[in-house]
Amino acid sequence: MKLSFLSLLVGTAVAGPLGSYRVFERLSGAPEPWALKAESKPGVLPSEAFDVSTPDHPDYGRHLSRVELGDMLAPSPQSYDMVAEWLEEKGVSEKATIEDDWVIIDGTIGDAAELLQAEYQLFENKATGKLTARTLAYSLPNALHAHIDIAAPTIKFSTPSAMRSTIVQNYPVPAAVKSSSGDVHDGLDVVACNSSITPDCLKALYKFKHFRASARNGNQLALAGFIEQYAQHDDLAQFLGVYSPNANGSDFSTMLINNGTNLQVKDRRSIDEANLDIQYGFSLAYPTPTVYISTGGRPPENIKNEVDNEPCLEFLTYLLKLDNIPQTISISYGDAEWTVPKNYANTVCDLFAQIAARGTTVLAASGDDGIESKCNIVDPNKLLYNPMFPGGCPFVTAVGATYQVAPEVAVNFSGGGFSNYFARPAYQDAAVNTYLTKHADPAYTKYFNASGRAYPDVSAQGVAFHTIQTGNDVPVSGTSASCPVFAAVVALLNSDRISNGLLPFGLLNPWLYSKAADAQAFNDIVNGKGLGCEGQIPGSGFAATVGWDPVTGLGTPDFKKLRKMSTGIDS
Repeated sequence: MKLSFLSLLVGTAVAGPLGSYRVFERLSGAPEPWALKAESKPGVLPSEAFDVSTPDHPDYGRHLSRVELGDMLAPSPQSYDMVAEWLEEKGVSEKATIEDDWVIIDGTIGDAAELLQAEYQLFENKATGKLTARTLAYSLPNALHAHIDIAAPTIKFSTPSAMRSTIVQNYPVPAAVKSSSGDVHDGLDVVACNSSITPDCLKALYKFKHFRASARNGNQLALAGFIEQYAQHDDLAQFLGVYSPNANGSDFSTMLINNGTNLQVKDRRSIDEANLDIQYGFSLAYPTPTVYISTGGRPPENIKNEVDNEPCLEFLTYLLKLDNIPQTISISYGDAEWTVPKNYANTVCDLFAQIAARGTTVLAASGDDGIESKCNIVDPNKLLYNPMFPGGCPFVTAVGATYQVAPEVAVNFSGGGFSNYFARPAYQDAAVNTYLTKHADPAYTKYFNASGRAYPDVSAQGVAFHTIQTGNDVPVSGTSASCPVFAAVVALLNSDRISNGLLPFGLLNPWLYSKAADAQAFNDIVNGKGLGCEGQIPGSGFAATVGWDPVTGLGTPDFKKLRKMSTGIDS
């Protein structure tokens, strides 16, 4: 295990005992839409994370404690000694803090530039006007290249902001929705739920209307918040009064990371994503205790002398320091994979593996651009489908979107595809190979990496969700809606497992692709198609089909079947 740097401070740019500097990472230029104003390494913990999460493996369910994980991943004494020598040489050892495998140094852009022989410049996002300070390359002493994984913040750009919410504003519901027909169960109001979604629609559709989780067995659901999104207590109270009266008078707790806040404001732009997440995650998983985790991390106003830390790194490293991590975490944010440097993506994915090894399931929205609207954005001379991150990380469960309820149909914005960074994990080989050999159109396989990690894994409703925003009933859509729905289902299953003497899932995917799929515990989505590459590749986009597909995954949840497969209990 190597060391990583989370933030940086002062140094001089001269060679010392550790040897001359050599470039460690470089970009040829800032990715779109930013303008000026290395092959992925294997994960550090893949086998352990898979072993404790794979049904029928002898170590299944033997999740690691914080101390056990720290001991397993501790860098070698040589790595510690060499990095300490470097920091001493640069005169910053007193300002550096070592936390497990991270070295944290607090400082300014000028300080980081000296230490890393980097030229930090101010970049502006042409789409949003947001500013950030980044470098296109940085260097480390030759002798340290084998001992340091990553330095951040350095070359990572994100579009269009620190992390992108996967919410779709004003998505139109097709008129055909109102005339569909299909199986009706658990009191599902087909006409009403085809027009708009409420908690009652979801509970009936996915068959957990009559299940009640424990409020006191230690189980917890967490909803992640970034880019100054604030979950509103008053809006939740109003939402519960209208759409989930059984939870009236209850509320969520808050965890703040990296100077994060949860302001109570009336600005719709600052609350829509957070309100969607908390209103549906909370009401569907109730009475499971629910926490909103707000992580700070944006370019500060005085950007000329400061550098913003990466919120995803801050979020994950903070959680890994906790003795008890929430058993289920929902993340409704992501970046286009190509905008994320491979080394950074690998580091973040390794952290997700560590979270999984601790016994936590992380779910991420699959994105709201299908295969992305522009397929020559990476290389103007080459057309390629563009995957999302972190949905392409094998250690998260990616969630796509559907609409209509009888039957459900893949919605055209649902993100999906194949990672260009991460290889396909063994747990999904059978399902994905079946898709590729029986259903994938050979005319389009040249546009994606068929050997890459395939996503989404599952899906859930994602169109026309009733939400309360600043006291008003506002419909919203997106895989941002789908992700907390499936996360709530997982939280209920974890509650059931814990109450019956079983351990929580941890990494969910091996179980989904084996036990759950074998039990046909999903509603297979066979209609609908994702869009993308408009005007560039005629007919492009993945279509829903029998079995796993790259727009809805394995399908939407059937809670009763999932519960029976999980605990053996018939609902």
